[in-house]
Amino acid sequence: MKPNYEQLKKDLVFEQEQMDLVVSKIREIRAKEITEVNTAAIATYLMNFYNGIENILKRCAKEYYRKIPKGDDWHKQLLLQSWLHNKNKIPLFEQETIDKLYHYLTFRHFFIHGYGFKLNWEKMKSLVENIDELWVEIKKQLTTFIRNI
Repeated sequence: MKPNYEQLKKDLVFEQEQMDLVVSKIREIRAKEITEVNTAAIATYLMNFYNGIENILKRCAKEYYRKIPKGDDWHKQLLLQSWLHNKNKIPLFEQETIDKLYHYLTFRHFFIHGYGFKLNWEKMKSLVENIDELWVEIKKQLTTFIRNI
């Protein structure tokens, strides 16, 4: 008998809705003049974006993959687990998506452990400019995952 993942599916859809709002906020702010305050706001939303991804990854790790990574690099291992082919499990994301998400994970780490006045728009720019396309990819893959589990 196939396991019932109905609550997991609902949780993933909820998280997707929250992330839609985050991406919308990034779009709204990036349309404005790039100031120190706007850079800090976008940085916060970029961190929120990856936190949302990680919420999805943690829910899938717990409920679907049944394996929650541990250790100093657990954030990276959690991300990698979502595309590695596990026994009788389908991947959540494609390799290319994981490669792109790794840049957001790295930024999240910098944001949490750094200082706001050290934020550099030029270093964040590619993350901001690529987020719409990446989010479309993620939503497609998430929809496929939800449909197939």
